[in-house]
Amino acid sequence: MDWRSVSIGLIILVVILAGAVGYLAIGGPRGDAQLQVVTAYQTVTATVTSTVQEGQQLRSLKVFFFDPAPANPWWDIVVEGVEKAVSELKILGVNVEYTRFDATTLDRQISQLQQALVLKPDIAVVGAISDAVQDLVKQLRQAGVIVVLVDRDLPDQTSRNLYLGTDNRVAAKVEAEAFLAWLSSKGVSKPWKIVIFKGLPGIPTSYLRYQGFIDALRPYISRGDVQIVEEVEVNPDLLNEVYQKASSIIPKYGKSVTAYMATNLLQALGIVKALQDNNIQPGRDVYVLGFDAQLPDWVSMIAQGYVAISIQQHPFTMGYWAVWTGYYIKTGLLRLPEKAVINTPTYKVFTCNATYSLYLDHFAINPAEIIFLASRLTPQQPQIQAPGYYSFPC
Repeated sequence: MDWRSVSIGLIILVVILAGAVGYLAIGGPRGDAQLQVVTAYQTVTATVTSTVQEGQQLRSLKVFFFDPAPANPWWDIVVEGVEKAVSELKILGVNVEYTRFDATTLDRQISQLQQALVLKPDIAVVGAISDAVQDLVKQLRQAGVIVVLVDRDLPDQTSRNLYLGTDNRVAAKVEAEAFLAWLSSKGVSKPWKIVIFKGLPGIPTSYLRYQGFIDALRPYISRGDVQIVEEVEVNPDLLNEVYQKASSIIPKYGKSVTAYMATNLLQALGIVKALQDNNIQPGRDVYVLGFDAQLPDWVSMIAQGYVAISIQQHPFTMGYWAVWTGYYIKTGLLRLPEKAVINTPTYKVFTCNATYSLYLDHFAINPAEIIFLASRLTPQQPQIQAPGYYSFPC
C-alpha cells in the first residue's frame, strides 16, 4: 500500500473537517456538537496512524503523570483526559507504559520527581504542587524527558516544553467584565458594593484571578460606580473554613452588598450557603460570582440562579492534549519555541447553559488542534489562547 498517498488524502480530509470544527466553534449548529467531536477524533486517529507508518514509527512510549491533588474532583477530570489519550495511543498500536503518581504533599512530589529522574520516562505530565519542584522539573527536561505542565506554570518557563492551562488572570477579567455588564443590563443601582474572597497569599491561581477581577473593576472604581467594601483572605480549598468566614461577614453587611466575588467555586459554595443560612437569597437579594463549573452541586446552584456567573475551565483538555503533545514531539510532528504556552479553552457559564457545561467537561477536542495552534507560535510570541470549542453561548 502506498502510505504516502493515503497520508496525503487523509490530511486533506482533516483540513476539511477542521474547517467544520472551526465553524461549530464560532457559532455552528449547537445540537451536533457531540457528534462532531467523535468524527474529528476518528479522522485524527487515521491520519496519525498513516503518518507514523510512513516515517518515524513509534513502538513504545513511557508516560508519567504527576497528580498534585488526587482527592480533588477537578483533577480527576485531568486524569480522565490523560488516560483517554493513553488509551487512544494504545489503539494506534503504541505500547504505552503509563504510571500515575499521586502526591498530597510537596515532599512526596519531590520524591516522585527524583524517582522519575532515575526511571526516565519519554513524557512527564506534571501538575506542580509548588514552585519548589521547579529545579527537578528542569532536570527532567535536561535529561531528555518531554515535560508538559498542566494547570499551573512555573516561573522558569524553560523548565518545561509546554504549559497547557488557563490564563487565570485573563479568564477572571473576562468573567468579571461579563458580570458587570450583566448588572448594568439589569439596572442594578450604583455604586455597586463588592466583597471579594481572594483566597490566600502564595496561591498563584487565586492571586491571578484576584488580579483579573481588579483589572475589570478598576475603570468602574475610578468612575465611582463600584466600591470594594472588603477583601477576604481564606483558604480557598477548605469549604468549612470559607463558610465560617462568610458567616462572620455577611451579617455585617446584610443586603447592602451588591455582590460577592470568589476566586474559586468552594469559596462561592460557602458564600451561597452562608447567605441562605442568614435568610438572604442569593440571586435575588445579592449576587454571587464564582470560578469553575465542575461539581454537580455547584452547577445546580448556577442553573437555579443562586450564582450569577462562573467561568468553566477545561481540565480534560489539559490532560488529553498534554499526552498528545508529548507524542507529537516524540514523533517529530510538533516543534515548539522556548517558553511555549497554549492556554486551554474557557467558557462563561450562566443559568441558561449550566447543565450543558457538565457534558462539555468530557468533550475530547481534536488533538490535531495542538499542531494548528502551535504553528502560530513564534519565539517572539510563544503564547496563544485556544478558542472555546463547542461553546453554548446564551
